[in-house]
Amino acid sequence: MPTQIPPEFEPFIESLIAQRRYFSAQEVLAEGLRLLKAKESLNDEVKHGFEQLDEGRHVDGPTAINALRTKLLDREGT
Repeated sequence: MPTQIPPEFEPFIESLIAQRRYFSAQEVLAEGLRLLKAKESLNDEVKHGFEQLDEGRHVDGPTAINALRTKLLDREGT
């Protein structure tokens, strides 16, 4: 799939390649897409969390922390 890089991004991409952080514009674009995919996944998780809150499915902070501490102590004990 051929893509065209908008001119305003070309200097940024070229600087990343010049710094040897990436070897090609293709690598830069692939990394950008990976980050966008991760952001979308996080957005989905946050949306799901808010849906759970709207349904009344939540735990208050101290209860959650105590449950995590218990799990951690159980793991350390085994």
